Amino acid sequence: MFFQDSGGLLFHYINLTAKYIIYSACCNFSLLINNDGSSTMKTLFFMLCMIGSILLLTIAVPVSALGAPSISSINPAYAYNGASVKGVVITGTGLNVTSSLGKVRLMMDGKSNITATVTAYSTTSLTCTFPISGVSAGEWDVVVVNRDGQEDVLSGGFTIKSAITLTSVSPASAQTNSSVTVTVVGTGLSDIESMYLYNADYDNITADITSQTSIKVLGRFNLNNADTDTYDICVVDSTNTIKCGLNFEIVSDQVGSIEVTSSPYGAKVYLDSTYKGTTPLTLDDVSLGSHKILISNTGYDDWSKVVTVKAGTSIIVNADLNEVQTTATTRVPTVAPSQTSLKANTVKVPTPWPTATTQASPLEVTVVLGAIALGFVVLHRR
Repeated sequence: MFFQDSGGLLFHYINLTAKYIIYSACCNFSLLINNDGSSTMKTLFFMLCMIGSILLLTIAVPVSALGAPSISSINPAYAYNGASVKGVVITGTGLNVTSSLGKVRLMMDGKSNITATVTAYSTTSLTCTFPISGVSAGEWDVVVVNRDGQEDVLSGGFTIKSAITLTSVSPASAQTNSSVTVTVVGTGLSDIESMYLYNADYDNITADITSQTSIKVLGRFNLNNADTDTYDICVVDSTNTIKCGLNFEIVSDQVGSIEVTSSPYGAKVYLDSTYKGTTPLTLDDVSLGSHKILISNTGYDDWSKVVTVKAGTSIIVNADLNEVQTTATTRVPTVAPSQTSLKANTVKVPTPWPTATTQASPLEVTVVLGAIALGFVVLHRR
């Protein structure tokens, strides 16, 4: 282990020292045997020296003899944040890494290193598993460190993308024995390679992907002979990352119809909150089961009913709409003003100071006396 973990220069000196020790030991023991004169001992000792020399030199051969590592490619060169990515293959030359010796890392400035587990190795290829969860998205450097400490860097060689999410699917149901194009919306969808319907009780139903972007995937499902049930929508990317989570329902292809009339006619008809037209109206190819009919007309109260559609039958719905009752205006009676009783003021008013009396004019007295005399004359003549 000491030899494997030391640098190349140290191995060079170890080699020289080992050779010198072996050579000196063999020579010294050879002199002793020669003095003894035993040919059998000479032969036996020679064989032991050769075997020991080979073993020591094999152990002391530096691992740096392969030279510095050189990375040529990594495949796949990206992954989505959120899970361990297995089967990432790094190719190159001079790769001297095992599952326990040497290192393979992803590095980004200011971020903690992501250290891989090496599951298979040779001098030209390393197969790794990277734990990618809760890390920053972006381009990461790929670093291979050999057992002797020599390393190589592939700058920006591995891209970590945002995790795959599935937020909606439209339509969310379809009839068996039909074909339907389904739109799945989410994130991280640009590298999706397959999409399928999953239910543990049946075989997967795989879609033909017709178009895709980073936020949307369109796939066409052939539902011939498909079992009616609820399925999960699942997607798979190029790194074999699987994401499921949206429900899709396959319903019976048996249908019925609903004939809708209203009084007055011309009212709007809604089937399960979807506008279908105005009355009178026949709704064909309605799937089996319960459906809500809503009828609406201006000036009338809304009318609704839940009906159950059965195969090959037609349900008649007749809505008698009620006019909206307007509230009569209430007149508030005029209230006569109440009379307020006046209370006598008991407060004593102080007596004013007497004012000077104005003297009558002499002319006014003369006029009065003249008028009286004239009155007497008129009375005397009568």
